[in-house]
Amino acid sequence: MVYQPLRNYKPHAVYLLWGLIAFQALTGIAGGLIMVMDPSGATLQIPGIFLMGTPFSDYLVPGLFLLLLLGLFPGLGLLGLLGLNWQWPNAINIYKRMHWGWTYTLYSAIVLIIWMDVQVYFIGYWHLVQTFNALLGVIILIITLLPQVVDFYRKQENIGV
Repeated sequence: MVYQPLRNYKPHAVYLLWGLIAFQALTGIAGGLIMVMDPSGATLQIPGIFLMGTPFSDYLVPGLFLLLLLGLFPGLGLLGLLGLNWQWPNAINIYKRMHWGWTYTLYSAIVLIIWMDVQVYFIGYWHLVQTFNALLGVIILIITLLPQVVDFYRKQENIGV
């Protein structure tokens, strides 16, 4: 089976997914870098009191998580969605009939939703950005699972080749 990324027709939902996952990647990278560079949280105006009841003494580890799993990983998924056809990312692609970029986007949405759930569990609800990010994760998940998006990123079998 091969993935053929340069099909003539792209559903509108594919373009929407590209935009949303790009937004997630950029905000994850930006927020993560700021938290890693300033683990006190002062730059982002995040009070240290939010760390009470968590296993963290500062925002370094949450910043690394944000940078890697909610920034760079969705960014890698976006490269796959755009047609990059590396083989090594298939190592953690549990949906072998789908392009790994699609699967990484699915993973990214699930991680974002869980991240927000854990955050609200540990620190409570304190800002509209939590609602925004949780909804972003749900919307990315829904769009990723739309039949036209699934069909677009499904690998095609070689018949008679």
